[in-house]
Amino acid sequence: MTSRERVLAVLAHELPDRIPNGLGGCETEGLHIVAYDNLQKLLGVERKPPRLDTFMTNAVFEIPVIRAMEGDILLLASLNMCPSDLRGEGIGDQWKEQTLWGRTFSVPVRERFTEREDGVIVWETAGGAICPKGAYFFDHPGYTDLLAEFEVPDPDKFHPRDTIDERVLRRLEETAKRLYEETDLSLCLGECITDLQVAPGGMVGSMILMKEEPDVMREFLDKCADAGLKQIELLDQAVGKYVDILSVAHDLGDNRGVTIGAELWREIYKDAYKKYFQGWRKRTKMRVNLHSCGSIAEILPDLIECGLEVLNPVQTSAAGMDPASLKARFGRDLVFWGGAYNPQLIPTDASYDDVFAQVRQNVAELGKDGGFIFAGVHNLPATLPQEHIRAMLDAWKAERTYR
Repeated sequence: MTSRERVLAVLAHELPDRIPNGLGGCETEGLHIVAYDNLQKLLGVERKPPRLDTFMTNAVFEIPVIRAMEGDILLLASLNMCPSDLRGEGIGDQWKEQTLWGRTFSVPVRERFTEREDGVIVWETAGGAICPKGAYFFDHPGYTDLLAEFEVPDPDKFHPRDTIDERVLRRLEETAKRLYEETDLSLCLGECITDLQVAPGGMVGSMILMKEEPDVMREFLDKCADAGLKQIELLDQAVGKYVDILSVAHDLGDNRGVTIGAELWREIYKDAYKKYFQGWRKRTKMRVNLHSCGSIAEILPDLIECGLEVLNPVQTSAAGMDPASLKARFGRDLVFWGGAYNPQLIPTDASYDDVFAQVRQNVAELGKDGGFIFAGVHNLPATLPQEHIRAMLDAWKAERTYR
């Protein structure tokens, strides 16, 4: 089978010839750019300065790397994440070289970084985000005011983005068509549409709304759903015949469970997600891929009812998210993308053999009877040992063929 045929079979809950490799296939199933640089060396691929895709400092996976690791999915674009095109002809002037952590990388031309004398890296164009000396991730400015007073926002003044620039659509169409014809890789379109992560008044303000003005919060969500569906129609017309998967994100859980509680989530969000996902599936064949971290097992039946098809990153360290349990409960309805290697459960000093055994077990459990796309849990960190990368890929190869 070709990569595209293999992924389409999994998405249809059919058994392909082997478990597909989706490492790097979306913005939340890849590697930090330092780890990706190490992967290039491990695979023996000629070094190309890794390109920085998102605020998570993850890498854009290039086709030679995907081929060398026998990958199956190519991320087409990250419109909501990256200010430069990821693919296409003549995009060289959209990227520039940048030294970070003592190595040369490639970043979008509009991004600006400075390194202070004390070794701290400042991401100037990301609101002054700080990467402390010796660290590999940036602390982005967050919402910390606990709101002594809170004014209820007016939904009538809320107008989420519901269009995509025509020039962007035509570039996507041209690039998707070329990659579809020149490769056999399955194409995934990254986070490009308005999602349901709207938080009027910030995290605290939106939680106040959920409890004190739930109808206001639901109106905001309803508008977001309508906006996203309009964008899906535009994307389907442009690339729907080439792209297999479309991604959206909303971190609904933490390590303990659904962050706002399952009952409140159902009261506030479920109708909006039903409208969003069911409307999505009526408008395009591109599959619904939801990125949601943490423990969300309690609401997975609700999300499946709403129309969810693919879930990533499968945070196996969170409550109720162990591979065997997830597969037994939801394997007939969901495709799991990720979950093979969890850095929260595997210490950096773990041996090759220990990593190999743990990853092989996870692949066996999640891949049983199909419905699984191999990858780690979220973007794996810069400190990921090269031997762990080797063990992870070797374990997938050892367990990827169905018996």
